[in-house]
Amino acid sequence: MVKNIYEMLHNACVQNKDRIFFVRQNETYADLLNKVKQRAVLLAQKFGIKKGDTVALLSGNTPDFIRSYFAILSQGAKVLMLDTGLSPAEHVNMMTRTNCKLALAQKSHFVDGGAEMFDIESIDETNPNDFVAADVSRDDVAMLSFTSGSTGNPKVVGLTHNNVLSLAEGALFYSPVIRPGYIFYGFLPLYHIYGVVINIIVPIVLQGQLLLQPVLNPREFMNDFQKYHPQVIPAVPRIWETFYKKIIDAAKEKHVYTLMRVVVSMRGILRAIGLGWIVNKVTRPIHELFGGNTKVLVSAGATLKPTIRRFFERLDFAVGDCYGLTETTGPANFNFAFRRDDGRMWYAGPLLGNEIKINNPDKDGVGEIMMRGNMVMPGYIDNDNANAAAFEDGWFKTGDLGKLDNKKRLIVKGRQKQVIVLDSGKNVYPDELEDLYMQNDEILAAAVFEYVINGKVVPFAVFQVTPGVTTSRVAVLLKASNLKIAPYKWVKHFAITENELPQTSARKIKHFMVREMLDQGAFTLPTE
Repeated sequence: MVKNIYEMLHNACVQNKDRIFFVRQNETYADLLNKVKQRAVLLAQKFGIKKGDTVALLSGNTPDFIRSYFAILSQGAKVLMLDTGLSPAEHVNMMTRTNCKLALAQKSHFVDGGAEMFDIESIDETNPNDFVAADVSRDDVAMLSFTSGSTGNPKVVGLTHNNVLSLAEGALFYSPVIRPGYIFYGFLPLYHIYGVVINIIVPIVLQGQLLLQPVLNPREFMNDFQKYHPQVIPAVPRIWETFYKKIIDAAKEKHVYTLMRVVVSMRGILRAIGLGWIVNKVTRPIHELFGGNTKVLVSAGATLKPTIRRFFERLDFAVGDCYGLTETTGPANFNFAFRRDDGRMWYAGPLLGNEIKINNPDKDGVGEIMMRGNMVMPGYIDNDNANAAAFEDGWFKTGDLGKLDNKKRLIVKGRQKQVIVLDSGKNVYPDELEDLYMQNDEILAAAVFEYVINGKVVPFAVFQVTPGVTTSRVAVLLKASNLKIAPYKWVKHFAITENELPQTSARKIKHFMVREMLDQGAFTLPTE
């Protein structure tokens, strides 16, 4: 059994030493291991980093981030993952709270106070032959992440080497669909748990290649897709929603939308009777949008709307819809429909060694999602009260609501604290409504939340709309969409904006901020 994360890296690099890992830099697995050792020697000799120390990473998506990540862990130190989108004051507070000794950062992110700063992009002149790995066990803490901003007393998640290695071992289950040599596209932020999972650990475990993209620019994405033809593209749901709308709009503009819908819905029958070429002709332009070689789409960081997942599955992509939190080492559960080598269709579920259950489900099967297993953190660091509240009989209480469908796939209904409880006692789930309303092309984003109007609790929505769309037009769209759901769920009160709604680094809409902006008059309301 692999003892720690560095040993996992070492084994993979020896086994695949001549295989390319960093695609853009044309560097092999052997190059990666060599540079990890050089960075580790620097940390030990120049800064005296040793087992138990905390070293922060504060950088965009560069190879230096990944090399430094493994170098820190090889010395038995803990990696403090810092969100580059936070303020310098927040970074200092986080480093102070975790007794951080050193921060490896890009110069543009240097801060005063908190820890000594070192340029992560420096070239190491150290001798890799001086490298000595620390004696690190699976139970030792490997990573520290804050669950929220730094004001007040945010919780610090401590993930162990065992948590990460359990993820790696579970990922091997997907080798029938993610093959050795596949190129992973890497623009998810590496400081986020999903960036660690899908752009650091999984490519290495599955003998893949990594195409890092440090710039969050759709034009750069499209250029990379056409130049490098990646097989695995991970993204957050907002990106997949954008691609979905782009594909639909293009089909409508060319007057082939109806044809596309009919063909993809009948693709199985058409192929069975020898007319698969029709399916290929209709779907090929969409596959070429992603470079023509993409096999797997992965959605992470938030809930992927079921309509979006089904749309891409019908286009013959394998769609890995992840569910998890930082506390569960990211994707402890997958909705991932694919055909195994023995021909059986598989719908995934919890990764090996993990369980999921719906606690106290209501008559519709909806209850709190609870998890336990080898990917669940041992606990929050130095926070007994938070740990007592987070665990129940060994199960981690996620705070999310969900249900299981007839194939045991998880359907996430939203955060427990965001559920709208009407005066009638009925529950309204914002995720369901946001999915419904965003099927309208003119609505780019939606935030649904509880609001009180005339002393009555109602579901209220703020919509980001395409330029020129009016409140009267949105009212028409809502009226049509509302016919698809029970009347008690209808959104009748709303506001609009053409500006992007506030989001987290994982591109989740910040509902509380949207509500605050509504109270401050930031959005356009319908006229009476």
